[in-house]
Amino acid sequence: MANRKLDMGKAWTQATDMIGGNRDTISAIGGLFFFLPSFAASLFVPALANPPQAAGSSGADPDAAMQALVAQMSATYADNWPLLLAITVVQFIGSMSLFALLTDRGNPTVGEALGTGIKSIPSYLAAQLISALGAGLAIGLPIGLIAAVAPSAVAALTVVAAIPVIIYFVIKFSLIAPVIAIEGERNPIAAIQRSWRLTKSNSLRIALFLFLLIFTIGIIAALVSGVIGLVLSAMGEPVATIGINATSALVNALVTVILLVVTVAIHRQLAGPSAEGLAETFE
Repeated sequence: MANRKLDMGKAWTQATDMIGGNRDTISAIGGLFFFLPSFAASLFVPALANPPQAAGSSGADPDAAMQALVAQMSATYADNWPLLLAITVVQFIGSMSLFALLTDRGNPTVGEALGTGIKSIPSYLAAQLISALGAGLAIGLPIGLIAAVAPSAVAALTVVAAIPVIIYFVIKFSLIAPVIAIEGERNPIAAIQRSWRLTKSNSLRIALFLFLLIFTIGIIAALVSGVIGLVLSAMGEPVATIGINATSALVNALVTVILLVVTVAIHRQLAGPSAEGLAETFE
């Protein structure tokens, strides 16, 4: 049986319909699991909200400056890993709960969706680890071998050439989360295989759709954040800092929610309607 072809316009229409039809519940999940954790991180770990710039004069060694910056950021993560781990887990639960909430397989309550989200985490983490390991072996190992024996220029070109391959793997694994949360597939290997099959013959369409979406949303988010940041900067500390951090957290939450809902729309279109969804249609 041939795979369904992704209709980008239809996927966007489905996504906006889902957002409009579930505005209150999506806002609640977005605020609790994405806005608040992001805002907390910006307050308790300011270096994440405002990463330090590579220091040094114009004549300084750029490699040394970059190494110092990496070391500084690594130290920030090392010092705050418990908080960052907790925030990551909370956001994972929020993502899986949002997927479960937007399923066409019945009409789960928010509580049921949260329960599904929590139960989905072990399978999701296992699938992510397995897919990352597989992609790392397929991409990282050859790059490492080339970097070890080839000149630096060749190694750099190899890294650049690997970018499309990395994007390909990201797209192929992009439906793992909805497969687990919506279809209820708890076997991580089976979830990876299912995502791979669903995206077959649609990888380029999905990549183009997500690129256009991220590019457009990114420009709008940057403009909105910039304007609000200028207004808040005129109010002085600490109002400006708190306001800018809150704005950044809100924008991040909105972008995250939109991308998650779009992923649901892509999955729904490629997977086709469930038996429950068809039954509701003909009731």
